[in-house]
Amino acid sequence: MSKPGRNDPCYCGSGKKYKKCHMAEDKAAEKEGRKLADAARWLNRDFMRYARDERFAEAFAIGIGLYWNGYYTFEDAEAMSMNEAFRFFDWFVFDFQYEESPRLIDSYHEEKYDDLTIQQQQVIDSWLDAPPAAAYELLDYNGQVLHIADFVTAEEFEIVEAGGRGPADPGDLLLGRIVPVQDQQEFSTVAAYLPQDEIADLGEKLEKALAADAEIHPGATYHESMRRKGFIIIHHALEQAEAKGRPPVASYDPDRKDSLARKTAEKLRKLQR
Repeated sequence: MSKPGRNDPCYCGSGKKYKKCHMAEDKAAEKEGRKLADAARWLNRDFMRYARDERFAEAFAIGIGLYWNGYYTFEDAEAMSMNEAFRFFDWFVFDFQYEESPRLIDSYHEEKYDDLTIQQQQVIDSWLDAPPAAAYELLDYNGQVLHIADFVTAEEFEIVEAGGRGPADPGDLLLGRIVPVQDQQEFSTVAAYLPQDEIADLGEKLEKALAADAEIHPGATYHESMRRKGFIIIHHALEQAEAKGRPPVASYDPDRKDSLARKTAEKLRKLQR
């Protein structure tokens, strides 16, 4: 350890005193990091409670049918698995804009900001300009650190995922949204994945959708267009699942037990309270 200078905020001589000072600093940073991570998890769940408010019912009905391409509707929304629910609500809150209404994350920020903790405020402030949900190619990984690239722009990112790469291999696509959490980037919720052999014509579909959006919204940025058209990725994944003989959504799985569906529905009801 080098000798501290007088401008060092932990200047207190050298040796044991200096080491002790920095240990306390590290512990404080670790504690703050845990608070921010807890704030991020709490916000994701509170977004779900907020989004299911009766005033958003019409937007919810349109949004769920659009996102799931008709596989789920307003009437059977509670049949979603927990991961499906988290992914849908993530898109519904961050990306979906019903008619001329603001995004739900913007409404939430305006209405509930003063009631949040300092850490929750810090997290949501950093999430307002988060990129849209997208597809990312897994380039490489090292434990929980994933090296990924945007499927459309090829822009590269390094993110941290507690579960690591899951079932995905390099070359597969991870479907999710990148958000900052403290000093690192993470997926905002559990990412889905698309194997290499199911990517097929996804690139062409996105190119066509983004071009059509540009005609209606000239001058729109990539992120703005993806917020409006990113659900095309989910539609493609659903089509590929059916083509491969897999249930496209959890409620179509014949091996899914009724108890699991009831458990999922009960969890969603509790999140509304």
